[in-house]
Amino acid sequence: MTTRNLPIYQIDAFSDVLFAGNPAAVVPLSTWLPDDVLQKIAMENNLSETAFFVPITAGNADFHIRWFTPTVEVPLCGHATLASAYVIFNQLGFEGDIVRLQSKSGILTARRYLDAIVLDFPKQPIVPETLADDVIAALGGDTPVETFGVASRDTDLVAVYDDAAIVRSMTPDMSLLAKLADRGVIVTAPGDKTGLDMISRYFVPAIGINEDPVTGYMHCVIAPYWADKLGQDDVVGYQASARGGVVACKVIGDRVHLTGEAVLYLKGEITVPA
Repeated sequence: MTTRNLPIYQIDAFSDVLFAGNPAAVVPLSTWLPDDVLQKIAMENNLSETAFFVPITAGNADFHIRWFTPTVEVPLCGHATLASAYVIFNQLGFEGDIVRLQSKSGILTARRYLDAIVLDFPKQPIVPETLADDVIAALGGDTPVETFGVASRDTDLVAVYDDAAIVRSMTPDMSLLAKLADRGVIVTAPGDKTGLDMISRYFVPAIGINEDPVTGYMHCVIAPYWADKLGQDDVVGYQASARGGVVACKVIGDRVHLTGEAVLYLKGEITVPA
């Protein structure tokens, strides 16, 4: 079998130290590989997301970006976009301070800001939706004070609790949750420490990720909710996974700016069919 080597990076996103935040694999490409090969690379990496991008020489973007979990392609991913921007800025010699990324969710931008990167993402509106009793039971049985569905992803659910301790200590039945929720369940509560406006976690066993460590997309869902509740545009979230991570958010109309740092963990090569 003829093979070729490709560069690969693993970045800890939404963290300023190693072994925290959310790890993402980033594979820069000159041209697209077949979709089944992209999916197999993501499965082999076995991280919550692997990002691939190719350069664009014309139009209103610099790169075309796509994201894959170990089992499916997804339309939007924050931490793997942050990781990709980090690679573009710090490993590939990109000279500008803003990189434009064409995606299934439209044009996304990433901007250098001191030691961090600011992502400009689309707001993800929510609509009231009743959670089935068996989904609440699979989450642990505590009754949420409000429940929603994500309008753009009709299989994502949101459960709002009045106590951050419920969210922090939650131990869902992942095998059951995978059967009951086609995609993911976001749980959130008010912040419980100085400087934190919201606490959250994101469970997605249905697509091969029991719990995503730190999720940019999810903050495009909950930041507008908490900004409205608190009457302020700027909100800071802590995703209370085992690795944990802080995401600073600013809601501007139908966009959400997500600010986070990233660090390089791994740089190497992978071998794929030619």
